[in-house]
Amino acid sequence: MVRPTSRLLKTLHPPPLSHAPSPSPLLYSLGLSYASKSSPPFVPPKSAYPTSGFARQPSALGRWVDEMLRLRAGRGELVGGVEGGWTEEMQEEVGRWGAGEDFFGLVDGGGYTHLCLSDGVGGWAPQADPALFAQSLMYHYARSAIHSPSTAPWDLLKKGFEGVLADENVAMGSGTGVGVGLGETGELRGVNLGDSGVTILRRDEEVYTTPVQTHYFNCPLQLTKAPLGQSDGLAQDRPEDGFRFRYDLEPGDVVIIYTDGLSDNLPAPHLSALSSRISALLAHPSNTHLSPSDRAAERARLLADALVGYGRMAMQRTGEEMVVGKDGKKERGWRTPFEVEAEKEGLRFLGGKVDDITVMTAVVSERI
Repeated sequence: MVRPTSRLLKTLHPPPLSHAPSPSPLLYSLGLSYASKSSPPFVPPKSAYPTSGFARQPSALGRWVDEMLRLRAGRGELVGGVEGGWTEEMQEEVGRWGAGEDFFGLVDGGGYTHLCLSDGVGGWAPQADPALFAQSLMYHYARSAIHSPSTAPWDLLKKGFEGVLADENVAMGSGTGVGVGLGETGELRGVNLGDSGVTILRRDEEVYTTPVQTHYFNCPLQLTKAPLGQSDGLAQDRPEDGFRFRYDLEPGDVVIIYTDGLSDNLPAPHLSALSSRISALLAHPSNTHLSPSDRAAERARLLADALVGYGRMAMQRTGEEMVVGKDGKKERGWRTPFEVEAEKEGLRFLGGKVDDITVMTAVVSERI
């Protein structure tokens, strides 16, 4: 499993033990950023830190959750002029505020890098903490990936759900699930169940995005653990219902995996626009000192954090913002995807949807 042994999350694979020439394995530089909806600016800055799920509990699952929360990550508050990461104070804040009802997993080894996310369904509160389901699903997904790195993400999701069903500490709950496995050859395999997602950028342009799976507006496909005899009326989706996909990655590609806190608030073209801005920033003469590996790592870090920061700003939109159009007249600004989808259903919803948000990025590069 990847551990925060440097300022940046990177996967480093040893060269193949062979005297015959063989293609160099690809490297994946990783970025991670997340923020709970129960954190500033949506609650007062001096509010008590939320307690969520298994964090700080003396169990194997609790220790794993704490380990994930110690990974170097941002929360959408980029610090200007700080190269290579965040201050220790900032890092402590990220872990204390947590990921809310979202959770994530990251596993590296055996020639594969696995990234996975789950969004716990908030409708179970206050009867049950939605974070418990998401954290347990990711824990069992990650454990399975550690034991068998070559296992496909759709099978890992199935094993993760089986682990939740057997987990006595999760009485009830439900959540979405998305995961990708990145191979040294550039093969990406993935699964997406629900309304989280994966987008792949090539030269700052979107080349692939997973479809959204919903039963109806604002009700995604979801894995569910119901109390005995109380499953009537609940979604009964299975891991096998998840959308499976493959993609051949090339050096320079960027893989973005996210919960709906991003996709409900940020129009898809904005991902490419933000990626282009970061490319321009890294191409600035002041950054010529960066090595190729450092440049890839900075790109992954900055993009994940910028997406979370921009997504959280979009959550604060009122839907009544005005901009100056090409003809010089004022017109409505861009609308959030959640607002657009609500309108299609005949519902009036303006602006952004406050939610937990988690983004993981992987920048592909060649070993030099």
